[in-house]
Amino acid sequence: MKQFSAVLLLFTVIACSKSDQDVKANRLVGTWQLTTYCRPTGGASCTAVSVPTDKGVYITFDKDGGFNEFYENTKPIDYSFLGCGMGNYTIEGDEVRIMAVCMSSMQGRLMKIVSVANNQLIINPYGTGEYVFVERR
Repeated sequence: MKQFSAVLLLFTVIACSKSDQDVKANRLVGTWQLTTYCRPTGGASCTAVSVPTDKGVYITFDKDGGFNEFYENTKPIDYSFLGCGMGNYTIEGDEVRIMAVCMSSMQGRLMKIVSVANNQLIINPYGTGEYVFVERR
């Protein structure tokens, strides 16, 4: 009986030990549309920008660690999040590291995940303002 209890306890611990990173990554999985952001203007200031409804700026996180950024009816320079296209991502604590093809660093950029709740993702990529995305269905 002791062996059975030990095996049961071991399986319970393994099943319940899903890391916070796994949970956060699962919450990120999907396609997100940028609605508003604060464009850095230098120092600690930024300018609030709303993306017009006829323009589309999207990011996608897949379950296998893939990242993509794509646009509809606009160019990356107009409303870019990164302006890089495809790459990979990893979750590091309460931040996401995005490694896209156009980045000069192989380490990518580490960005603060402010929140992921109620079909909304808020990221602070530059430390001076938030990028607000809504989940695209």
